[in-house]
Amino acid sequence: MLASGAKPEEANDPRCKEAVREILKLCAGLPLALNVAGTGVRYMRDRWEGEKSQAWEAYLSKMKSCNTIRSESPGDGYLLSLDATLHASLEIVESGMGSDAERLGQFSFRKIHRSLCVMKKQDGMPLSLVRELWEMDYDSAEKYVKQMERVGLVDIHYDKDCGWVRMHDLTHDFAVQEAQKEESVTVWYKKLADVCRQGGGLLAMTESEGRESKDAREKYVFENIYRVLKQGGYVEELKNLFLRARWVKAVIQRGSVLQYEEAVKDLNSFLRNTGASESLLRDTGEEDSVYAMELMMRAARLSVPFCGESSAGIYFQLYGRIKHRASQLGSVRRILEEIEEHAPRPWVRPVSECVGRAGGSLVEQIVLPNIVYEVGMDSTGGVYGHCSDLGYTRITVFTQSPDKEMKMTELDNDFGTGSRELTCGCVSMSKRYAVIGYGDGTLQFWSVSEKKILWSDCGHESRVSSVAMSGDGKRAVSGSRDSSVRVWDVDTGLQIGDALTGHTGWVESVAMSGDGKRAVSGSYDDSVRVWDVDTGLQIGDALTGHTDGVESVAMSGDGKRAVSGSLDESVRVWDVDTGLQIGDALTGHTSYVDSVAMSGDGKRAVSGSWDESVRVWDVDTGLQIGDALTGHTGRVESVAMSGDGKRAVSGSYDESVRVWDVDTGLQISDAPTGHTGEVDSVAMSGDGKRAVSGSRDMSVRVWDVDTGLQIGDALTGHTHWVLSVGMSGDGKRAVSGSYDKSVRVWDVDTGLQIGDALTGHTNGVLSVGMSGDGKRAVSGSRDKSVRVWDVDTGLQIGDALTGHTDEVYGVGMSGDGKRAVSGSGDKSVRVWDVDTGLQIGDALTGHTSLVSRVGMSGDGKRAVSGSWNRSVRVWDVEKGSTVHLGKLEDWQDIVERFLNAENLRAVSRTGHRHKRLKVFESRGTKIVHEREDGSEAVLAQLESTVIWWEVDDNHGVFVAAAGSRVAIMKLVV
Repeated sequence: MLASGAKPEEANDPRCKEAVREILKLCAGLPLALNVAGTGVRYMRDRWEGEKSQAWEAYLSKMKSCNTIRSESPGDGYLLSLDATLHASLEIVESGMGSDAERLGQFSFRKIHRSLCVMKKQDGMPLSLVRELWEMDYDSAEKYVKQMERVGLVDIHYDKDCGWVRMHDLTHDFAVQEAQKEESVTVWYKKLADVCRQGGGLLAMTESEGRESKDAREKYVFENIYRVLKQGGYVEELKNLFLRARWVKAVIQRGSVLQYEEAVKDLNSFLRNTGASESLLRDTGEEDSVYAMELMMRAARLSVPFCGESSAGIYFQLYGRIKHRASQLGSVRRILEEIEEHAPRPWVRPVSECVGRAGGSLVEQIVLPNIVYEVGMDSTGGVYGHCSDLGYTRITVFTQSPDKEMKMTELDNDFGTGSRELTCGCVSMSKRYAVIGYGDGTLQFWSVSEKKILWSDCGHESRVSSVAMSGDGKRAVSGSRDSSVRVWDVDTGLQIGDALTGHTGWVESVAMSGDGKRAVSGSYDDSVRVWDVDTGLQIGDALTGHTDGVESVAMSGDGKRAVSGSLDESVRVWDVDTGLQIGDALTGHTSYVDSVAMSGDGKRAVSGSWDESVRVWDVDTGLQIGDALTGHTGRVESVAMSGDGKRAVSGSYDESVRVWDVDTGLQISDAPTGHTGEVDSVAMSGDGKRAVSGSRDMSVRVWDVDTGLQIGDALTGHTHWVLSVGMSGDGKRAVSGSYDKSVRVWDVDTGLQIGDALTGHTNGVLSVGMSGDGKRAVSGSRDKSVRVWDVDTGLQIGDALTGHTDEVYGVGMSGDGKRAVSGSGDKSVRVWDVDTGLQIGDALTGHTSLVSRVGMSGDGKRAVSGSWNRSVRVWDVEKGSTVHLGKLEDWQDIVERFLNAENLRAVSRTGHRHKRLKVFESRGTKIVHEREDGSEAVLAQLESTVIWWEVDDNHGVFVAAAGSRVAIMKLVV
């Protein structure tokens, strides 16, 4: 009655009352049916010329004619009652068109209503797209939608001047049902697909930059095209769309990676389950496509934190993450060719392994603003934890839901002030609490959501080393350097029982079972102990076996198994009830094991180490599952595992969280070659064809710049970190300096060391250089000296060149090897005559900070030096004076202008105001291109900070040391 708009006197009319009683009976109590009936009556009343009560009778008549419910039991036809009201509404709006309109091919409300079967439930469709589906102009479509709205068939609302058509879920079911009776739902999906392709095709939507679509129509098409093409039977077209780099680029720009991932998984499942066996997929080439789609999906997910919204940056990421499969998969080769054709210019093409490969165990990387000290994974797959700055002066709690919504909460207490030192923390997501420990033994419990301290207690007598919480967040446990373990009631802030004592050394790590009834602790007394929280008693004897301090402990959900990681680089698993170690020690890490975790059933364990790797273990067999999970560029501070043990998560000093799929990494054709430790130095040959790198893995590697492939095997021999490398002009010889105090020279073509190690330095070698012809080498050391070597004889030329009063951080050489230049921590630059062993002139002074980088012109008459305060000075060696002051970011430009010019007069003729275009520059993890107008564009972003780079602008090559990778990139213009 309310929906009909009837007046009280009309409602009391006997004829009207009888009609209403019958309508109520036919609607069977369904609210939607009652509303549709009421709006239908209103529509008829507004147009009725006779008695209003007759309009009710007329509507009842239409309902009865459309009703298929047995009159004796209307309750059995609950949903059919809605069908009757919807049919009645269609008949009302159709009445002006003639009963045979659709049969005669004319306009029909019934037809346009059932065409809306292609809409997604609980979602609207823009009127601009609806009118194309109906093949009419916007005004006509709007008019007909409003007519249908008046009889309860659809709703229309406006958002930013755009009309959106919606339907109730049950009304949508009705439209689908009617379409199936007539032309089939597939026919309408095919028609909508045809409409979506209009206006330049689907790929035309990928041309716009950023998240904002041009209009609501384009946004709707982009978000629904998977559903439309699949339902329309265009599976082949959909597959080809998902294999287009331009489409995936647009997916990343519009923030739709999660939806794209779900669509790819569903499509791949469909392709595999439509009667096609694996062998048939191989025979038809579908296996190639299925794999390539999943590879692109994984590449997109890994790329998101590093590419922003620029097309150039996205293409760099996608190209770098899938190119390792180009030789095996035609689909991947075609994707790479598409990127090369459509990437904006200028564009940086990754030549070597610049970013992590897609298809391995790594499924996601989360970049955070600080060091990640704790990570966890909840039952839904969400990731949480806390991060802090290096000094642990502030804490930020982060949570990422399964749909990738990230929330960060900074706890506002000023941790960096006062006498108390922040030492540890943990987060419970079940109650949104955080526990923080301090150096003076104090514990604070925080409500993360309220950002306030709930209570504070000084329970320990010394530094709190570790805190943990039970799965339900009701209990907490703390371990301290006072050698005790204490358990707390989180809600009251009271200690449960007495301190748990027994350890004879610092307690470095604690953990708890899921129900909080058991706790485990690891100590620098090399033991692990398990505690019954309710009784306060130790369960069994101390668990012993480690040969050094226990850094980390964890427990299975039921508290029956415990795992420990130690300074002895091993992981051990324990049966709590028997007190016995399960199997042998789990070994493989090459440094301290700082964090361990366990699956809910205790059958799998995960460990993180200072060696920057994560390893997953099968507890029952004692075997490592797969290879070590690598990619972090800092020590792994925390690990966690999903309850079923299928996923692991790690947090690192490199300020990232990585999520790993333990079981289902795609097969990778070949293991990536390269360094396994941080790369400290790179250099290039004069012709730009070869590059050399030195790493903390104690190896030297040489690279082909055109292919990005390693030339030969790693050059090994050093017994400590390789801190500096150099190369001859023709790239045939390389030189390396190490913390092992030696210099080594290598024949690149044969991969052999030339002669013995060049020894003489009494401390680590920090810098090396080479003459253009490769016959002489120069080295600078922590022993404050510079030494020059005859490569062919292996002998030192003359005595050590001394004069610096601090470590020598940079050395360089003239083309003919007759002069050398050095820069030192004493802030000075010195130039040397190699043959006489004498310093040329006085020390070149003017820098106000450590001199870390030097270079020399071919004739030895000019030198350039760079300092830690990012200043650059160009020196006239003969006069001993500064001829130019610049900035470190302009290093390559200055080298080109001042060292490669014939003389200073030639430099002055080029004019200082017309600075040469910088092709490449490094900004932390970003590679920047400077445009001719002086503006800059970020072309690429690496996963680790660039700590050293070499540029060959003439060949458009950039070689960077970033983490453990040697990133070789070429500029495409």
